[in-house]
Amino acid sequence: MKTIVYAAAVFAVLGSCGSAMASARLAEEKQCTQCHAVDRHVIGPSFQTIGATYRRMKNPQAKLMDVIQLGSAAHLGPMWDKARMPDDSERPPVSNKEARQLARWILSMPNPS
Repeated sequence: MKTIVYAAAVFAVLGSCGSAMASARLAEEKQCTQCHAVDRHVIGPSFQTIGATYRRMKNPQAKLMDVIQLGSAAHLGPMWDKARMPDDSERPPVSNKEARQLARWILSMPNPS
């Protein structure tokens, strides 16, 4: 019985790691990582900072999905400093499914230190 419980725990951890790795790959494919990093400001804020900011909002996943798909236009302009997040005319388009996956990944990140 202990072996089954242990195996289930290992698969749960590996499954969540696989999902995180898939989301990191998706962020790379959609060119998010040209301006964002997980834990540090690049041109735009870190994914950790974005997650912490959106978690304080009502309906954070939907709002973040809008920004992921529409860029700064979702907020009627830049939200952080002067950097403008491009829309899909300047980067690969992001489907609803992909935006949901990226939003969940970003919202699951720990708060920045």
